[in-house]
Amino acid sequence: MIQRIITAEEFANQKYDLPDGGRWSELIAGEPVILEQPSDGHGNVIRNLSRFLAQWIEDTQVGYACFELGIIVKRTPDTVISPAVSYFVAGQRWAETDKVVTDTKPALVIDVASTVDRRRNTPHRIAHYRGMGIPVAIVIDPMEQKIAVHTGKDQVDVLGREESLTSKNDWIDNPSDGPLLAGLSIPVRDIFEQPDWWQWASRPE
Repeated sequence: MIQRIITAEEFANQKYDLPDGGRWSELIAGEPVILEQPSDGHGNVIRNLSRFLAQWIEDTQVGYACFELGIIVKRTPDTVISPAVSYFVAGQRWAETDKVVTDTKPALVIDVASTVDRRRNTPHRIAHYRGMGIPVAIVIDPMEQKIAVHTGKDQVDVLGREESLTSKNDWIDNPSDGPLLAGLSIPVRDIFEQPDWWQWASRPE
């Protein structure tokens, strides 16, 4: 049976009927694709990023972050990619929070390359982000414990455990808004560690 090509809007309506409630699904050239379930290392990265970003956003009251939001990066046929984190500064605050998919451009995205399929498809994902005009794309690799920061057509900064993920002056979406996440600096090693509170929360009764 030949599967019918669907639109991003149809994908959004059907997503929760997919395996695992569609949590690890994306739409590639009109066809739903189920990604491998991520590792524990993926979960640690997300838990740590959530804490650091939440604190920075609370302190600065600038922008907001969405997690696993589907970004429509291409039309006809439609492609929807769900980065781990999408950070927005333009438009009404929190406007994208409850959406399943959006065609609004984030100012910054973060992918976690924690499985074979995510690692293999990283170049294609970066190309889609570039094509959409997203100025900063960060790829976090829990296996090698490295972070790649893509900020230009061929510009990539690779950070190891002993360095810090620090916002730079060239992290700019709209010049009038200034640098993205200005003043944010996270030790790379802290992004990969299992949080102390999670060790207790995940311990059997």
